[in-house]
Amino acid sequence: MTRTLIYGIGNPYRCDDAVGIKVAEELKKKLNGPVIKSGTIDGFAMLDEIAGFDYVIFIDSIKTENGIPGNIYTFSPEIEKHNLVSSHTTSFLNILHLGEKFGYKIPKKIKVYAVEIKDNASFSEDCTREVKTAIPQLVQSIIDDLQN
Repeated sequence: MTRTLIYGIGNPYRCDDAVGIKVAEELKKKLNGPVIKSGTIDGFAMLDEIAGFDYVIFIDSIKTENGIPGNIYTFSPEIEKHNLVSSHTTSFLNILHLGEKFGYKIPKKIKVYAVEIKDNASFSEDCTREVKTAIPQLVQSIIDDLQN
């Protein structure tokens, strides 16, 4: 049996930055199999969270130069061009490589789902309309992913 972790990343009080947490909360209502966690995570603390799992799905917000809020992106660490977890630490891919060197059992499959956000500066427990609209679609995409 595949050990799966779903981790919703974000700050619950920073408007759209909470999207990963909100998606994880919805998935908890619909799924029984995977371990589902949420919160802030960065740097080497991530290694302790993902060690021992076969498949890890991260859900996070993303803000690109010309992105349309609510768009959903999917990618894996192998194609990472930016710092996926935090702008304050080393890159996600480097952390995975270092984890392997230090003996962590790194998952064979890692996928990142990211929602283009509009506002991650305002203090609010609610996401903007565009991001709220994307949540059900992303929840279903992850459920479909797990069933394949």
